[in-house]
Amino acid sequence: MTVSYHKLKSLLIMVLVCSLCLAGLVACGRTRPAHIPSGSEALPPVVESVPDDEEQKLGIEESERLHLIHERLFREARQHFEAQEFQQAIQELTRLVALHPAEGLEQDAHWLLGQSYDRVGDWEASQKAYGILASAPFGQRYQAESLQRIHEIQDLLEQIKGPPQQTQAIRFALNQLPGTEGFDQGIAKMKQDGMTTLLIDLGCQRSDAWNAASESSPQLQDLGQLQEVLRSFTERSHRAGLLLYVGVNLRCLGSWAPSESMEWRDRTYQVSTGTFHASTSFDLFHSGYQRFLLSFLSRLCKDGVNGLVFLDDQPLGMLDGMSPLGLKRFESQFGTHFEPSQVFYQGFNPLAGPKGSEGASLTSEASSRDALFWRWAGWKARERLTIVEALVDRLRLQYRSVQFGLEVHPHALTDPVRALVEYAEDAMDATGRPFSFFFVRPELNRRSSYTDQAVIAKLRRISTKAVLDRLLPAVDDPRRVWVSMPAKGGQRLRSEEGSSDFSPLEDFPSGIGVVHDLRAFS
Repeated sequence: MTVSYHKLKSLLIMVLVCSLCLAGLVACGRTRPAHIPSGSEALPPVVESVPDDEEQKLGIEESERLHLIHERLFREARQHFEAQEFQQAIQELTRLVALHPAEGLEQDAHWLLGQSYDRVGDWEASQKAYGILASAPFGQRYQAESLQRIHEIQDLLEQIKGPPQQTQAIRFALNQLPGTEGFDQGIAKMKQDGMTTLLIDLGCQRSDAWNAASESSPQLQDLGQLQEVLRSFTERSHRAGLLLYVGVNLRCLGSWAPSESMEWRDRTYQVSTGTFHASTSFDLFHSGYQRFLLSFLSRLCKDGVNGLVFLDDQPLGMLDGMSPLGLKRFESQFGTHFEPSQVFYQGFNPLAGPKGSEGASLTSEASSRDALFWRWAGWKARERLTIVEALVDRLRLQYRSVQFGLEVHPHALTDPVRALVEYAEDAMDATGRPFSFFFVRPELNRRSSYTDQAVIAKLRRISTKAVLDRLLPAVDDPRRVWVSMPAKGGQRLRSEEGSSDFSPLEDFPSGIGVVHDLRAFS
């Protein structure tokens, strides 16, 4: 069949048009952008820049957030400080200053940090914190206070190196103290006579403070009044250039408790009946009584006294310290039962026989019953010292300038076995403890006359031998030894230079402290 020319021409045109369209479609497919799957290593998309005002807004928000963190740390540190949680306060403040807070808050932080280190007795760290404030440009906050505190710490460190030189003290009973006017006149005269120190003995009965020597003497009814009177006497003594120490008997102070607890009373064992009796003294082993002692002594230190002397007018006797808590602590430490009726029998005398002789072994040829007694006696002496030392350590954390002296019975130096049995004292153990000084009071017949040469001879024999042969070599510093003497008409016992008068202190080295006891001769 023959196709006409016109039909063939139309067919060719249609084929040509279709070919052109197909070619166009292929070209369009080749030029379409390729799809890039997520996670490919293609260049990141371009992020449009943040306007300057938006960037500034973000910076302000970050700064405010940091400031809130700084304020929170300081607030928490102050709360710890006010709660006397000084180590926690130090941790928070150390974190705060490491974050470089704003200038005002940084100064507050360094000041509080210095005070926190003060409270825990870290003087080097305390001075460093204050030094940052002291070295700041002139006129900065806390600068003057920091400089003053640095000088105070330096003076404090000098003071606590040792007791004062050439102590000449007068010892009074509390009820011997005159009223304000008489007191001022009296200490002025003492200062003229060469006295450096007053030692006020609180006594062992609360009633001692009530029985005043005269109508002008202070009348004390409670601990608050006692504190007020001592604060007044301390301020007046310091104005006159005298130091003031307070003598305390730890086993007696419970009588000053606002509401005395019978649970604090010690127990004494009666050998004849095999029973316990409540003691007039208090139980050093009772944790509640220990807390009271810490509070009582803290109040005395807070009022500015220069020192406390732990007297021993009521020592732990051989049959004392038998409280349930004392026995329990002993049994827990040694894993043994202590039954007093099995240890103390009729006629029991640990000082009789070879045990009391010089150089004899305490445990040689001893029965198990006697061996248990010596273990008890040694533990009681060590535990007493440990309790007193713990009180001193706690007090020194807050009152670093306060001196702490311990009375040592002369028998603890001349007859250690007897002192261990009768007074629960171990002088050589005590000298290894961190007491500022040790106080020795010779046993005397207080009714003897001042001119009785036998009394003077006894003073020299007991005091000189005990102090020179035993105590001074152990402490290696005469300033750390105070010796008590009866006052002769209120005058010093040390002879004046060039005087031919006899003095029982001539054999003692220079620097030793002397306490002139007026209590028995008022």
